[in-house]
Amino acid sequence: MNIRFLYHAEAVAATGKITLPFQETMPIQASAALPINGGHGSARAEKFRHRNIFSFECAESNVVGSYSELDKAHGTLSYVVVEGLNILDVVTCDRMVVRLTSKHSDDRSEASFIILGSRFENLRIAGHPFDVDLATDTFSSLSTWSRLTESYGKEARVQGEIDRLIMAPNEGGGFKSPSGVLGVTLARNLDNLPPGLTRRDHGIYVPHFGTVYLGEYFISPTARRLLMLHVDLGCSIEGCYGVGSSGGNGSTWP
Repeated sequence: MNIRFLYHAEAVAATGKITLPFQETMPIQASAALPINGGHGSARAEKFRHRNIFSFECAESNVVGSYSELDKAHGTLSYVVVEGLNILDVVTCDRMVVRLTSKHSDDRSEASFIILGSRFENLRIAGHPFDVDLATDTFSSLSTWSRLTESYGKEARVQGEIDRLIMAPNEGGGFKSPSGVLGVTLARNLDNLPPGLTRRDHGIYVPHFGTVYLGEYFISPTARRLLMLHVDLGCSIEGCYGVGSSGGNGSTWP
């Protein structure tokens, strides 16, 4: 029987729901998914507004799955761009880019994942500019699960950085969770926040608005998922929004 590669990748520009003062789920915006046999697909949305709470000028999502004769590997790309984002005039961003790639070699060696290029351009929270230092370099150099676990166990610098970024630390130390998924925030520089803003867990708390989470990256041995912006509203308006979501992996069969 011939060996097949089963592709998997998804890209979503925005999702959300409001629970107060009314209950409403926002239609998913610019969503693209890769079929099991690969290919390419895209989705685009323009001038979108959810009530008077959430809006963007344009958003585009792309997915690609293909085999490279040059690399002798199957690869996937999940790519999202959102421009002109505005959430209650508290969180604004001129441009957000989410980029996740995976590579699966013919020799069935461990899959590698890269998130270089993911970024915020002119992100502002409560009027304050945020030049977010994202740890895309760290997690792209530690692109495989074994490289990540080995470096964490042997290199104090790597262990220290990952411990600072883990979203749900284990009481006994280490990063392995019961689910087998490591969740980190990519945002390194959230210790010295502007006046009026404070840390809440791995997010930024804005009084009478809610909490803003940046670069939530979920890592498992065979897959990666990245949510660039996650906002939990906790004021006279309650609900949540997710902006810039990507995921990818794949596997051989049988």
